[in-house]
Amino acid sequence: MPLEIAGRAVGRIGYGTMQLAGPKAMGGPADPERAKAAVRAAAGAGIRLIDTSGYYGPEVANRLLAEALRPYPDDLLIATKVGARRTPDGGFAADAAPEAVKAAVRDNLAQLGVERLPLVHARFMPDSTVPWADTVGALAELRDEGLLEHVGVSNVTVDLLNQARAVTPIASVENEYHFGHTGGRDVLDATTAAGIPYLAYRPLGNGALAGAGSPLAEPARQLGVSAATLALAWLLGLADNVAVIPGTSNPAHLADLLAAQDLTLPSGFVPDEA
Repeated sequence: MPLEIAGRAVGRIGYGTMQLAGPKAMGGPADPERAKAAVRAAAGAGIRLIDTSGYYGPEVANRLLAEALRPYPDDLLIATKVGARRTPDGGFAADAAPEAVKAAVRDNLAQLGVERLPLVHARFMPDSTVPWADTVGALAELRDEGLLEHVGVSNVTVDLLNQARAVTPIASVENEYHFGHTGGRDVLDATTAAGIPYLAYRPLGNGALAGAGSPLAEPARQLGVSAATLALAWLLGLADNVAVIPGTSNPAHLADLLAAQDLTLPSGFVPDEA
């Protein structure tokens, strides 16, 4: 069943581009053509929610996304993020001052080759010294200028979500959530109550839930599906406002991801909390 995010009806299985950037030390995938083929396969299979960011790479994911899909399908929802930057050691640090946020939005526009971004998430970084309201407010200003359509938030607590909603309407929340990582259930519950779409990132636990050593391997075998399929289906079963944004640079993995939307779990088959 479609989920409406930022005014668009999209499926609840999205696609995350972070893996397109390749390992931290590489600055790009080992096989860019296969990575672009994965993006095209995702769009061709009907996925209409793609999550990306200019700081993936940096710039690599956006560049590959544009090379793979421009001109973009009219019904495609591209969601991006600002508020962080890549560090020399391959990690991420806060970059949340209003001027940095506005510059990042313009960078995303240029990298993706669009005049307006449908949805931009302000990502909260724990090392930020900038008032959260200022970071979110910078996106609201750019929305009013017409450079973006909707403001979302990412990596937030309930308090940070409430602070953001006091600044501007929030179109979506993007937080990490997966089997075995459920400490943010209060945020999920808050979005469900408010009718705000919840985008679960790292839904496969950076691959830990998809491999042979997955804690879901045996129950998945009993159901006759892959562990990745079960992990995503479990998430989708938590609430109707949940979408998942798994990523892969291998087109062969897409079938397991998409199968989750058709899997109905038996009641109690997987515990609500891992």
